[in-house]
Amino acid sequence: MRRQLSANSRGANNRLRQSEEQVARLEEQLRASAHEAIRNGETGLFSTAYFHARLQDEIGRSERYRHFLTLVLIHLELSDPSTTGRLSAELALIGDQMKRVLLRGSDLLALYRHSQLVILLPETDERGARTLIKRLRPIFPVNGRRVTYSTLNYPHDASNIELLLNRLQDHSENLLHSANSIHLRNG
Repeated sequence: MRRQLSANSRGANNRLRQSEEQVARLEEQLRASAHEAIRNGETGLFSTAYFHARLQDEIGRSERYRHFLTLVLIHLELSDPSTTGRLSAELALIGDQMKRVLLRGSDLLALYRHSQLVILLPETDERGARTLIKRLRPIFPVNGRRVTYSTLNYPHDASNIELLLNRLQDHSENLLHSANSIHLRNG
């Protein structure tokens, strides 16, 4: 009888251990899936969709607590834009440098467009954004790349999320067109 109980106990312990290992594997897969859902696969930066979701949340907080919210749009131009892979690598490198050195835990750095990043700065006014841009300039040596910035402030530049997104799109287009006109004049 004791042998049978001992064998049953060992079997139950083995099944329990296997179940715990399976749960641990599933939890790891869930963490990886969540990471992939909010990140851009090429750069590892937060995705544009995640940025839009966080922007909606932060505008709500901004309205509730009556504080500013600033967006900094960063446009990257490479002197030799030969491959998309090189651009993605540069964006990932810039993102890593910025996250390590400059950004607060509440700030969000995301990929906005193919060659653009956006920083969401809760509780930051225009002066705070200008200070951040001054701190950004030294970490981006020319090295065959040109970085330009544009800022938007809520509620100063737009009174709701739709207007803010439209203004952000306009700023993005302006940076892209100015970059293209520079290439045409130099080309």
